[in-house]
Formats: sequence, structure tokens, C-alpha cells
Amino acid sequence: MGIIHTRPLDLSIDEMLNEIVEAIHRLKARRLVIDSLSGFELALAPTFREDFRESLYRMVAVLTGMGITMIMTAELEDSYTDLRFSPHGTAFLTDAIIMQRYIELQGQLQRAMAVVKVRGSAHSKDLRTFEITEKGIVMGGALGEYEGLLTGSPALIPSAPPVTHQQKPRRRRASRSNDVEDD
Repeated sequence: MGIIHTRPLDLSIDEMLNEIVEAIHRLKARRLVIDSLSGFELALAPTFREDFRESLYRMVAVLTGMGITMIMTAELEDSYTDLRFSPHGTAFLTDAIIMQRYIELQGQLQRAMAVVKVRGSAHSKDLRTFEITEKGIVMGGALGEYEGLLTGSPALIPSAPPVTHQQKPRRRRASRSNDVEDD
């Protein structure tokens, strides 16, 4: 494992890519984490920020061409009016997007997570609560009984019973003779 500390405000993305490639060879790394794209962009000299999207595209192409798995985080401002998943329209570069955000629910600030995109794969589209504990990430139940969670105005759907972190959501399975509930 290694960390490349970027010197603020003095690099081109090509210089940064050279440092990354050297570190990959030196460490025999197979994975790269950029935490976060906002910080990465700020580390570039101001003249190189103008074409950040195109430069990032080139960098991702070089690194994935080397067989490197990349994880990039991006902090986005919550406006509750537009749902964006990447800065600068860079979501097309990714194979998977996992959205995490805070929501206010039943008078509490809670963390919510959803898988937005997994290229070439079917995946759950449920919005779920989660907690980060000393044992790792603990996923809560799906929040299907609410609507408007991402708009900042959540509302309980009248016919759905509330699901707490401790409850397991119930799934309905239709049978020929009657409805059966799975636990």
C-alpha cells in the first residue's frame, strides 16, 4: 500500500499520471483509490483544471488499460432539486456508481445508500439505510415505504408499514391459492 500526496496547485494531470504509474510499478499495485475527485482537481495547476473532464478520461483509459481497478469518490453538493452522480459529467467513465447521502427521516439524520449503476449487471435499486460501526458497514432495510427521500421531502406511503433498522423487510410472494409472506 502506498499514498501519493499531491502538492497543491502545481501539477498537470499528465505529471500526476506519471507519479501514479511509477507508484503502481514500484508497489506492484492492482487497485487505485482517488479520494476525492474534488481534491484531485484542486491539486492541479489552475491552467489544467479547464479540461479536467477530458484529462480524467485519458488518465482512466491509461490506468484501466494497465489492468488497474480504480475507485474514485466524489463529493457533490446536495441541492435536492437535481440528482447528479458525478462532478463535470464524468459518470460515463465508471462501471459502477454507489450513492451515499444523508437523509432526514422520522426526525433523525440517517445515512442512505443505493446502487445507481453497475455496468452490464442487474442490481437492486432499493434505497437503504446504513450505519458505519466498529465492525464495518451495517445495512438497514429498504426504504420502499417512503417516497421523496432524495427530494428532501420524504413522505410515508400510507399503505406501507414503517421499517426500522432492526426489522427485516417483508417480501410478498404470490402463490396460486393465496398470498404468502416470506420472512
